[in-house]
Amino acid sequence: MRTDGRTRARWKRAPRAAPETADMERVRGAVSGIVESPRLDAWLLELPDPILIAVAAPLEMLAFQYHLEPPSDRHLVRAARVACEAVESDLGDCPADFAEAFRGLGRAVAG
Repeated sequence: MRTDGRTRARWKRAPRAAPETADMERVRGAVSGIVESPRLDAWLLELPDPILIAVAAPLEMLAFQYHLEPPSDRHLVRAARVACEAVESDLGDCPADFAEAFRGLGRAVAG
């Protein structure tokens, strides 16, 4: 609890499907299409700087959760959602195949 008189901001989030209801085969396939893409290095070079900055950490976490043994579905789903949210509003400025991969990931985690 804070004692300096300030209160914590409350985040308003849209309701989302629980990881337990996500089709994990579909989610893992979509994540694989990103983190194992032969175009991943090219995407990192082609992305505009502000988008690269926004997606760098979420993409790293997404790859980490994808390769984690043993896997944690709930962490992978959360990492996928965060990565999608990081680029959602800027997909029009991204390489077309990058944008399509992230749209597919968004559909997969939407349930």
